[in-house]
Amino acid sequence: MRWLAAGLVLLTMLITAACGGGKATNNGSGATSTSLSQSRLTQAETRAAGFTKSGDYQNAARQYAEALRIATTLENADAIARNAINLSVVSQWLGRDNDARAALDAVLADTHTAFPEGRKIQAELRRAIVELGGGNTDAATIWAGQAQQRCAATSCEYAAAILNVRAQTELDAGRPAQALTLATSAAERSGANPVERANALRTLGRARHAQGQHAAAMEPLKQALEIDREMGDPRKILADLADLSRAADAAGDAAAARDYKERGLAVSRAMNGGRSAPEASLTR
Repeated sequence: MRWLAAGLVLLTMLITAACGGGKATNNGSGATSTSLSQSRLTQAETRAAGFTKSGDYQNAARQYAEALRIATTLENADAIARNAINLSVVSQWLGRDNDARAALDAVLADTHTAFPEGRKIQAELRRAIVELGGGNTDAATIWAGQAQQRCAATSCEYAAAILNVRAQTELDAGRPAQALTLATSAAERSGANPVERANALRTLGRARHAQGQHAAAMEPLKQALEIDREMGDPRKILADLADLSRAADAAGDAAAARDYKERGLAVSRAMNGGRSAPEASLTR
């Protein structure tokens, strides 16, 4: 699964089980019941985060679904959105794109709940990633466009992430020149966010490679690899090494291509032997 399709661009905050504020309740038995539900919500989120870190996505999905159910009974808009988005992420990791879409409906199809604008942007961007992962570039473009419009109206922190998704969409649609322009903008907007900067650099390299500029593709791909190594994200490291191997081979450097390929195989074997997961793709 490509790096973007895995949901690794969208939400760059560390996993946490912290819950947003719930709906105000009266004192007495109602308050006690709500307190117990809040506790169960926190417990479900904590278990989900633990399962995700260990790579047990099946149980992570079950716990995020339970957290989503509890948050819905509490009418806790932020917690509903948070757990719907995280459920979508792990569902896509499991290859369940339909489940990933359905989870997002808790936010995208609900016209009554007052979700924070930031959560709506996250949900729209996550839907774009799901569609992109399934090869539905037209749908991905629409959802990314909606997220971008909402982001522009709120000065949100996801501008670089949205540009990265749009860049990958253009690249997948066979428009590397447009992808190059968007990825360049994403790199400029990434600021101190290393995840989005690496994503932008990776797409820059891929776009140059698609344009036949194989030697020129190497530098941004190397930069992306260095960032991903610092971040400790094996999935992206593997993607970087694969891209570098292809670019080096196309540039006529067979020795470098072989070296990158062998390094990629070593990372792949290590990943398959362990069950680590990229924490930074879930939201809090």
